[in-house]
This record gives sequence, structure tokens and C-alpha cells, in this order.
Amino acid sequence: MDVITLDLHAKLQAALPGVSVLLPDEQPLPLQAAPLDDQGRPAVGVGERGLGAYLATRPEGYVQIEPPRPITGEEYWTPVAAVASSSTAASALAGRVREVIAGAPGEVSWYVLQQAPALTPLPGRAVMSRAVYATELLHGQLPPT
Repeated sequence: MDVITLDLHAKLQAALPGVSVLLPDEQPLPLQAAPLDDQGRPAVGVGERGLGAYLATRPEGYVQIEPPRPITGEEYWTPVAAVASSSTAASALAGRVREVIAGAPGEVSWYVLQQAPALTPLPGRAVMSRAVYATELLHGQLPPT
């Protein structure tokens, strides 16, 4: 549901300045990262490529929103991952993401943490902390805030 991914994207971009927040269709971008030559083209035979190169330019890491999955009727579960160069950094970014999406403990939000963040090592000295958030739509739309 585009309405969910666009809402999460807007909330996260506003609350996490300087952190790249990628939509589902932007998932390949970190894997395509490469150093550039003087003309702005990918440099041949120079430096690290892929996820390591992407994270080298993003010290806080980045956030990846995955496509929402329909569960029942109007309920959707949306995985959101925080990717960084260490487990400490990934966990810290995931905590900030959780507060933006689901609020601090005890706060009311349209999004509920459905599955707590889990750390997964990735290639290129990267770590992903991925959580799943649940929300319900009303007639295909998010309720007004």
C-alpha cells in the first residue's frame, strides 16, 4: 500500500535529517554504490563497491522501508530496517526509527511494533536491525492524525 510507505517515508525523513530513508523500489541503490571518477561515472578498479561504499558516505546508516504485507482485511505489516556499519549503530538507528513510527513506550500511534528489531549481519561489514510495524487502514486510507 503506497499510502503506508509514503506516510512512513515522510515521518522518517522529517524526524531523521541526514539519514537516507529508502522506499521499497530504492532497495537496490546501496548495492549499486561505487566511487565516482572526475566525470561522475563509476570509477573502474578504485575503492570498495556496493553496501560498504554506500555506508562509507552515511556514517549514521540508512533506513529501508519494505513493501507492506496485507494480513487481514485492512491490516498491514510493514518491515522497516535500519542498516549501519556496526551492530551498535544499527541498534541505535532502529531505536530512533521505532520512536518515530510507533512513538515512545506508552504513546499512542497508528503504527504498532509487531515484531521487535532483530540484528542480522550483512556482507560488506554491515548490520541490519529489522522490525515489523502493524497498522490498519480505514477504507484504504490512514486515519487522520
